Amino acid sequence: MNVLQKEIHTLQLMKRSHITESMIKFHKTVSFILQPLFMPVFGMIMLVNMDLFSAFSIGWKINAVVGTFVFTALFPAAPILFMISRGKIHDLFISKKEERTIPYLFSFIAYLFWTLYLWRILQFPLSLVAMGIGASISILTITLINLKWKISAHLSGIGGLVGGIFGICYRLGINPTWLYVVILSLSALVAFSRIELKAHTPQQTLAGFSVGFSAVFFSCITM
Repeated sequence: MNVLQKEIHTLQLMKRSHITESMIKFHKTVSFILQPLFMPVFGMIMLVNMDLFSAFSIGWKINAVVGTFVFTALFPAAPILFMISRGKIHDLFISKKEERTIPYLFSFIAYLFWTLYLWRILQFPLSLVAMGIGASISILTITLINLKWKISAHLSGIGGLVGGIFGICYRLGINPTWLYVVILSLSALVAFSRIELKAHTPQQTLAGFSVGFSAVFFSCITM
């Protein structure tokens, strides 16, 4: 009987271990897909498909999305990958607070160029260029905070996306409730994943979201 109980206990531990590994993979997948590097691209895809841009050509829309990808994903990722290859950074998400300053500063500069791209090349109105301004402010803010206290860049990124959606919808006088529910649910999922992976505390995720949302939202509604 004791042998049977031990076997059952071993099987239960193996099952729990398998479930734990599956959940870790799930949270890592969420963290990768909904990482800060992709947030402006997702936002631009949604933006150019609004009725506001229905008269613009497909080529112009592709340029808007590709340009956003280059400035907000490719350029910020380049120094991160380079520093990983040199052993200066230990993982793509830059888990260690001390390793974040230089990549964040590169991202800040890249976002400034993205803002100029929105304004000078795409010729967005200032109310939409404000997305880039707000995102740049958000990155600079978390860079400064990170010098003393680790803050979630993931939540800052998706917080900026949420702030942009809320801000633009406010300016246009529309209320897409379904979109609000979806994007806020995804934000909660990202926060949960970062907490479950022990990457951040609940306070760090809340602070990151607050910085990203506030910077972009208030930029959008005041410019």
